[in-house]
Amino acid sequence: MVRRPLTICAVGSSTSSHVVSRVRCFAERGHKVFLICEVRAGIEGVTELVPSEVLGAQVPIVRVLNSASLRLRGRPLRGVSLLSLLLSFPELIRRCRPDVVHVHYAYSVWAWMATVANHHPLVVSVMGGDILFDEQGSPTPRGRRLTLELLRSADLITSKSEYLIEVLDRLGGFGRKAAKVMWGVDLGRFHRVPADGLRARLGIGESDPVILSPKILQRFYNVHMLVEAMSRITAAIPQARLLITEYAADKDYKAEIVQRVQTLGLDKHVRFVGHVSHSDMALYYSLADVAVAVPASDGLPQTLFEAMACESPSILSRLPHYEEVVTHGESAYFVDIAPESIAEGVIRLLNDRDLHERIARTGRQFVAAHADFDRDVARMEEKYYELLAAERGRRGAYFRRMKVLGEIIRYWTQA
Repeated sequence: MVRRPLTICAVGSSTSSHVVSRVRCFAERGHKVFLICEVRAGIEGVTELVPSEVLGAQVPIVRVLNSASLRLRGRPLRGVSLLSLLLSFPELIRRCRPDVVHVHYAYSVWAWMATVANHHPLVVSVMGGDILFDEQGSPTPRGRRLTLELLRSADLITSKSEYLIEVLDRLGGFGRKAAKVMWGVDLGRFHRVPADGLRARLGIGESDPVILSPKILQRFYNVHMLVEAMSRITAAIPQARLLITEYAADKDYKAEIVQRVQTLGLDKHVRFVGHVSHSDMALYYSLADVAVAVPASDGLPQTLFEAMACESPSILSRLPHYEEVVTHGESAYFVDIAPESIAEGVIRLLNDRDLHERIARTGRQFVAAHADFDRDVARMEEKYYELLAAERGRRGAYFRRMKVLGEIIRYWTQA
């Protein structure tokens, strides 16, 4: 049966590679896609709608102030952002006339405004940190309530793992309307590729083992623990090199790590490689002999799937829900969040080629079978059509939505 193309209105960050890949893929499949976001990123095939620009077109002084803020700070003025959301967000959704609204990441003012806009079907994709209230970040009581209101309003919630579906159930029985969609990796882009050119550019010896830290450079992800482990690693393997990516880097945290690298005498072994674009990450995974990610809490990280797709064995912290997708010694290697345990894991994988090759091979096989992005996109597309064929979701009561709007204003002004 031939189906008509859909009009999809997504809500999310245009600076998130995950959100960008998700919205762009539906445009490539012939759908009309809008993204309501804070700043334009120039996503091919997607119409980006920026509420502050709408308000600026109506009020010239707002446009002037907003332009100055974008030049100086890279984002609109805080007050302009709030006023723009309140006045423009619902109108933008109505203007799109979407078949479906899809929110990516549930804990944000932008996401919560979808409850106020009250357009159905409403899909919400949770990513981990947005619902792991007791494990990540510093959610406020009001922020929790607003997130729960959004989840309550959703007609469908997608989750990357069964673990997060269990969390959704504990939060309010939301697991009953949740579906597991991993949003895996593009296997055409993420696979092992020749990395000799990158090795040469970085000045890394032909036989030097490479350890990659692909996670966000913030304290939460324990990158400093990996740096501490390098003293033990280089004592056993003097040629070992650590590459630290700097996506969303905390400047103070980076400065602290730089100082520690110097104190430990690891300047020749540790290199910061800046903000690596998503399109270049396959090259870095291919260069790496191992990838290390040891946060104290996590959902189901995209970096894990990317490393597995590129046959770079992952060393992970011992989080029970990782076992949903990987097995210790077979498709990943688990360690404690401690320098000595991390070092032991890295040394073991660098020295035991049979173990290394088994984990690399099994990881790639798992991703190909269970975390293929194209397959997940097709499944999500099917979910859209199922929602449209079903009875429309309930309309939120007016007074409830106005209460949510008031909570959003109080959250913003008190943050």
